[in-house]
Formats: sequence, C-alpha cells, structure tokens
Amino acid sequence: MSNTAKPRSMGGIKILDRYIFQEFVISFVAVMSFCALLLLVATIFDKFQDIIKNDAPISKVIQYFLLILPGQLLQVVPICAMLGVIFSIGSLARNNEILAFMTSGVPSFRIAAPVLFGGLLVFLLTVGLGETVVPKMSARAHFIDKRYIQAKSESKLTTEKDVFQRGQGNRIYLMKEYLIRENRMSQPKIYDMNEPYDGVARRIEADSAVLISNEPEENKSVWTFTNPRIWTLGPDGKLESYKHYEGEVEIILEKDLATFLAQRKNPEEMNFMELREHVRGMEERDQPVNEFRTDLLNKITFPFGTLIIMVLGFSYAVRTRSGTVMTAFGYGVAWAFGYYALSAICRALGHAGSLSPYLAVTVPTVVYVFIAARYFQRSYRWYN
Repeated sequence: MSNTAKPRSMGGIKILDRYIFQEFVISFVAVMSFCALLLLVATIFDKFQDIIKNDAPISKVIQYFLLILPGQLLQVVPICAMLGVIFSIGSLARNNEILAFMTSGVPSFRIAAPVLFGGLLVFLLTVGLGETVVPKMSARAHFIDKRYIQAKSESKLTTEKDVFQRGQGNRIYLMKEYLIRENRMSQPKIYDMNEPYDGVARRIEADSAVLISNEPEENKSVWTFTNPRIWTLGPDGKLESYKHYEGEVEIILEKDLATFLAQRKNPEEMNFMELREHVRGMEERDQPVNEFRTDLLNKITFPFGTLIIMVLGFSYAVRTRSGTVMTAFGYGVAWAFGYYALSAICRALGHAGSLSPYLAVTVPTVVYVFIAARYFQRSYRWYN
C-alpha cells in the first residue's frame, strides 16, 4: 500500500495517477455498458409492438437500434461518469487506500486530478461524437423508425402538407403541399405584407413552383413558377396592377427557402453549426426561436455537466468507508437526477419563453458548480 501511495515517476507518468485513472476507466466503461444494455432493452420493448404489427424487416430493425443507441448514451454520460467515479474511488476509499494516500501527504485535489483528466477525455469524446456522427445517426434512425417500423409511406415522409411559413421581411408562404425531394411547391401563395401588417402589398399565386438554384452568397434563390398570377396593391388596399403569365416564369425569392420549407429535423439531429444556422434563419424570418436557441446553448453547457457531476461523485466517494458505499451511491444518484430534473425544468421554461434561453441553460450549471465546489471542499477538510 505504501508503495502505491508514494508518487513515483515511471516513463513520465506517475504511478498514482495511472492507477486511479485506470480504475476510473474500468468502472466508467462497465457502467456505460450496463446502461447501453438497459437502453437497448427499453427501446426494444418500446418498439416491439410496431415491429410485429408492421412486419418490419429485421435488417432495418437492427440498423435502427444500432443508430439510435449512441444518441441515447450521450444523454446518460454525466450519470455514468459520476457512477464510474463512485465505484472506482469508493472502492479505493473502502479499502483505506485513499486514507493511505492522504497520510502520505497527497491532498484530495491531487487524487482527483486523474479522475478529472478522465472526465475531460469523456467531455471531449462527448462533444466530438455529438458534433459529428451522432446527429446523422439520429436522423437516419428516425427515418427508419417512421418508414419501416411505423410503416409510413415514403411519400408522406417526403411531403409537407398545408404549409404555412414566414419568410424574410414581411413575407408569408402558403401552399397545398411541398415535395421535399423535388423542391416543388404545389399551388403556392406568397403574400408580401405592408409594414404594419395590416394589409397585402403584393400577392403571387401559381400552379406550382420548382427550385432552380440557391445562391446564398447573393441572398437569393431562383424558382420557376408555372402560370403565375401577380397582384400589386397600394397602401390603401386598392389594386394597382395584375399580371397573368402563361407557362413558366423565373421568380427570385429569398435564400435557403427550400431548406426551411423542408425542415423536419429536431435539434438532436443537427450539430452545433447546423442548429446555429437554423436559428439565424428563423430570426431572419421573425419566427420564434426560444426553443431552438435553448437547445443550441444546451449543446454547449450540457457536456460540462459531466465534469460537475463527477466532482460531486468524487466528494462522496473519497469519504467512503466499509458499509457506506451504497450511501455514497444513493447520494450521487440523487444529485445526478437532481441535475437532470433542474435542467429539464429550465429547458422547458426556456422553450416556452418563460425564461431566457441563456438563463435556462446557465442556471443548472451555475447552481451545480457551487454545490460541487462546496462538497469538494468538504472532501478536502474531511482528512485535514
């Protein structure tokens, strides 16, 4: 024990650091594997009835489970990391190894260093996966779910019906349906409202419209309208001009219009940059952005929850004694679920606009930073 407690360099890596880090990694991987199994079983039970009812192809079912699991695991990383800390550090503390380290002059914050290093690696891995492969996997999983497990027709999945969309400035788009794959509007009606929004300045109707090109650098997209009719009205609402074109006519509309007309992705199906561009586009169209901005900011703050929860778990685990492991486990789980609950409540308030999106994501983080700092201070005073 004494040999373990004395820091000694070996190839530039201290034995103590490597020992604690190894214990944490083993515990974290074990907890993550157990959670993956639980999530997989829960998802199977959730989709089992639809799979049997719609005779979903087994290859698509397997593909769905493999694609949906990584996104689910990212949501439980904080609690898995915390449990990894409790089981690894708690095991060392129960065997009096932590006490031996401290009696050898190693402070608790030094013991926490390899654990926090492991947490930093988990944080970087979470951010990396969440910004690269997981959004694409989640989007593909949701498509397989709707197309094969829920047995919805492909035409329904690629068609938006009864579309109402606000455009840039004072423009409003209405159409019977929008065919996503073809970038085609069916029976579009476009209204340019006057500044007070109390009347129509211009109205465009057509049998259909198809995207020709999107030119964001020039802030426009070019569409071919079939048999368009254009009304121009004065400030008093009286008709100033009316034009009826036969055949196809090119009309310039706003940039990225096709993307917004076809937008079906949830925030979890977009990475940070994609979601930020989506929020920016919604702002340009004067659409409410509270929900999407809250989820955008949450992509920044939620990964930090892993480090915060790990510090809380460490503060309990380092004081563990024989027979108190379950107590530390209970406190750790309670604090972790408290973090999830507070985050969920604040996000819901942020989505509803009752709370600023910035406050909605920072309140849980700030509250738990103070709590974690307080309990970590106690863990240091425990021996001293």
